[in-house]
Amino acid sequence: MPQDLVDPDAFLERLTQCFESATTKGSVNLTHKRYTYGPATDLDQDGDAQMESQGDEAEKEYDVLIRCTDGLEINFATRIPPSQLPQFHARYGSLLKASMAPTMRKRDKKKEKAKAEVLAKKRKELYEDVAPGGRRAKGAAGVAEGGKKKLGHRQRQRIQAAQNKKIAERERLEEKEAVMKSSTVSS
Repeated sequence: MPQDLVDPDAFLERLTQCFESATTKGSVNLTHKRYTYGPATDLDQDGDAQMESQGDEAEKEYDVLIRCTDGLEINFATRIPPSQLPQFHARYGSLLKASMAPTMRKRDKKKEKAKAEVLAKKRKELYEDVAPGGRRAKGAAGVAEGGKKKLGHRQRQRIQAAQNKKIAERERLEEKEAVMKSSTVSS
């Protein structure tokens, strides 16, 4: 499958045509990579370019190679010099948005908001202590607040077990959040 190397303006025109032909059936595959100069000896075992800077190569700027294919007969590419990259990306980004926006599904924000509210309510309940009769500690009526009966041994045991369960759940949640924070910081 021969590949055509075209200038950036022609690339964007052909890419628009490719998206239009793929609206009913088919797909469009785009790849971006650093264009490598020189012999294949600059490549590692997998055929990828070396990313470490060595000697005078540290100041060398590389072109960006962008390829487009539909997997069958359409196959073309362009090279963009680093000086023209911001202008090209602005035009390229607007083309991608215009081409993909009609096929994308809108998010259901009501469902997302409802889920977030339920999650916030559960999290709030985790940090409230258990009180007699299944009520929260803030509004619970016990002997000290003018209640009529003292709690029995079984009730106290149930309350303590429920409190221990909440504490364990809190610790699991905090541990999970700590792992999530450390993984986002390291990446």
